[in-house]
Amino acid sequence: MISKFSTSYAITHRGAVRQLNEDAHVEINNHNLWVVADGMGGHEAGEVASQLVVDVIRAKVEELPFEKLEVSHIVEAIEDANRQLNEYSAQYLGSKTAGSTVTALFLKNNKYYVLWVGDSRAYMLRDGQLKQISRDHSQVNDLIDEGIISVEEAKTHPLSNVITRAVGVTADVKVDVIQNEVKTGDIFLLCSDGLTGELSDEDICLSLEPSSIIDSGMALMHSSLVRGARDNVTCILIKYDEGYAGHKSETFNIQDEATIPLFSK
Repeated sequence: MISKFSTSYAITHRGAVRQLNEDAHVEINNHNLWVVADGMGGHEAGEVASQLVVDVIRAKVEELPFEKLEVSHIVEAIEDANRQLNEYSAQYLGSKTAGSTVTALFLKNNKYYVLWVGDSRAYMLRDGQLKQISRDHSQVNDLIDEGIISVEEAKTHPLSNVITRAVGVTADVKVDVIQNEVKTGDIFLLCSDGLTGELSDEDICLSLEPSSIIDSGMALMHSSLVRGARDNVTCILIKYDEGYAGHKSETFNIQDEATIPLFSK
C-alpha cells in the first residue's frame, strides 16, 4: 500500500436552469479513485445512465483490495457499464438511448491515471500551472484538429454540445487512459461540462489559488452559478501529499439531493 495522503472535496449543483441534477459522482478514497459522470438521453434515461456508471465502477473496484487494483480493472468496469446501459436501453427505452460521459482519477505507486469517455474533463494544477489532462471527445475538437475552426470559434460553435464518444451509446466503448508521475502538492479537478461551459481555464486556475480545496471548490461553484450555470455542475478536487498514510474526503451537495446525471447534450 502506498504511504500517501490524499484529500478530496466534491460539490454538485443542478445549476440555474435545469430542474434536476443529473450529474453523478463517487469518491472511493480507500482505493484512491474518484469519478464524475454526466448522463444524456433525456430525463429518465440520463438519470439512469450516469448513476449506473458510477455504481458499476464502485462495485467492481470494491471487490478488490487496493493492493490488487489496477487501472485495467477500472477500464473493465466502464466497459461493463457500457454493456449494461445498452441492455437497459434495448429493454426499457425503445428507440431512445441512455448514455453518459465519465472521467476518473486513480492514484497508485507514485503515478496518476486519468480515464475518460466524452467531454467531462480532468485537470491538474502543478506549480501554479493548470493543464487539461483529458481531451474532449467532441465534434468541435475534431474540427479544431482538422484546422477547420479555431479554439476561440469552438466556444460558440453550434456543434459545441455534440460529443463523439459516450458510455452506453455503441456496442463497444473505447476508454482513453493517460498516466504520469504524481508529485506532492498536485491538485486534480474532475468536472462535468456544466463547469467548463461557464468558466475558462483561466477562471478555473484563479479559483484554485486558495490553499484549501474546499475554498477552491466553493469558488468554482459560485463562479459558475453567477454566470448562469445553464447545465448541472459537478466537480471533485483531489490534493495529493507525500509522506502520509490515509485519506480524507468531504462532499457537499448544495441541493441536499441525490446526485444523478443527464444525457441530453
